[in-house]
Amino acid sequence: MAESKFTPGPWGFQKSEAYKNTWRITADGQRLASLDSDDGEPAQTQANAELMADAPRILEVLRTLHDFALPLRDRGLAAESEQAFADARALLEKHGG
Repeated sequence: MAESKFTPGPWGFQKSEAYKNTWRITADGQRLASLDSDDGEPAQTQANAELMADAPRILEVLRTLHDFALPLRDRGLAAESEQAFADARALLEKHGG
């Protein structure tokens, strides 16, 4: 697998106090990105910010699911794999997937 080059998580998001309808993606006190919704869709902008903030966690869950994928075809679910699937389901539910 390729080496990760992104800012380590956890990432967070917060509404900007200075700008209306603007959300900031942050990690360890640093601003990684800003999203704004000048077109009047603040709920969509917030959902995009939440999805971006979960990117490191989504990648972690995908890696875990990948590691469990092949062995699960031939045997029952272990506790770790059940947790990986639950984590993936929670993220999909949170982001409408």
